[in-house]
Amino acid sequence: MKVLKSFAVMALLFVFLLWRAESYSQAPAVAELVALADRTVELVQLALQHASFSFFALTVRDAQWHAQSALNILEGPSSPRYDPQYGAQTATPGAISQAKELVERLKQSEFASDLEAAGNHLVVFLSVADEKIVSGRSGNNIAQIRAQVQLGLGFLKAALGCGDDPLSIGGARAIQEYLRKRR
Repeated sequence: MKVLKSFAVMALLFVFLLWRAESYSQAPAVAELVALADRTVELVQLALQHASFSFFALTVRDAQWHAQSALNILEGPSSPRYDPQYGAQTATPGAISQAKELVERLKQSEFASDLEAAGNHLVVFLSVADEKIVSGRSGNNIAQIRAQVQLGLGFLKAALGCGDDPLSIGGARAIQEYLRKRR
């Protein structure tokens, strides 16, 4: 009987240790996802800032300069449209690539079912914003530039979203907030 009790205690201890080891192995993965979401939010905010500057610029040159800065941030240095002579230069892969990496990592995580739609919406919003800002960047007058950049601003704001947005809508901040709560 003593042997059976000892065996039962050892088995329970073993199960407990396995459970703790599993929780420790998952913690860095969540921390890495939070860090990736944080970087994505920062890049989207920076692109949004430059797109706003482009929209409110008084001259074509300034509007194009800030639009190109937003493109540099969205697409990153590996893009053929990246131009280091204009505005923001970034050592990161770009907001779109960062968001795609975040989505791929989320699909491999325990949060895949909760965050799949939000991640896909984030990438779509950033891609459409990029297209609109590219159109604005190539405009010849301030009205053309503003019209396209304004559309890009709307999609950038949707990509950024709010922390309390439903996950079905998406947005980098909603993903960030969800992951922070699970840390």
